[in-house]
Amino acid sequence: MTRDESRTLAITAGVLFLAGAARAGLEAVQPPLTLEADTVSANDLAADSREMVDEHERRSAPLAPGERLDPNTANEQQLDRLPGIGPAAARAIVESRIAEGRFGDLEALTRVRGIGPATIERLAPHLTLEAGGGGRRARAAVTATPRTARSSASSANHQVAPAIDLNRATSEELEQVRGIGPALAARIITRRDEVGGFRRVEDLIEVRGIGPATLESMRAHFFVRQ
Repeated sequence: MTRDESRTLAITAGVLFLAGAARAGLEAVQPPLTLEADTVSANDLAADSREMVDEHERRSAPLAPGERLDPNTANEQQLDRLPGIGPAAARAIVESRIAEGRFGDLEALTRVRGIGPATIERLAPHLTLEAGGGGRRARAAVTATPRTARSSASSANHQVAPAIDLNRATSEELEQVRGIGPALAARIITRRDEVGGFRRVEDLIEVRGIGPATLESMRAHFFVRQ
């Protein structure tokens, strides 16, 4: 081997050595970058877990003595704190309030799937409904039984608006009755058209969302012209 060949071989070996060293150095630096990404993911997971724990604590916190919730303003987490009301029922209450309007009285809660008169009677001591109008913030605590609350609400409503003909009422007129929102008014009119008119007020029981207790609270507001 000549001197030039030896020199070329030495230079090539040196280049290969430096390239290998550089590659090894890059590989040695890479793990901290991966570790940093893993650390960020772990932090996000911890934050999500903490939020889930906090939400569970808010939902499971028992009501304080004398504390009452307004079903027209309470969110899902707050409603979930009511005795016997789980996440599904709390969500159903909020969805009904959005779709069909505010609850005019306790009996209107029976339009919510899974809530009947017995449930309302159990919840009555823990509920309150906003009272008054014209921007007033007065609140009325509901301490009466559902039967008493229904009678009082029906009497008050009857004084405000006279009874209307169930077979001629428009959607706007139906919505003036406490407990009837746009969705329920639309279902009443649809059923009326399907049967060619109601023969009696009691036929409202055939409308989805109207149970015996709700029908009783609405009875005084309607009549059927014979």
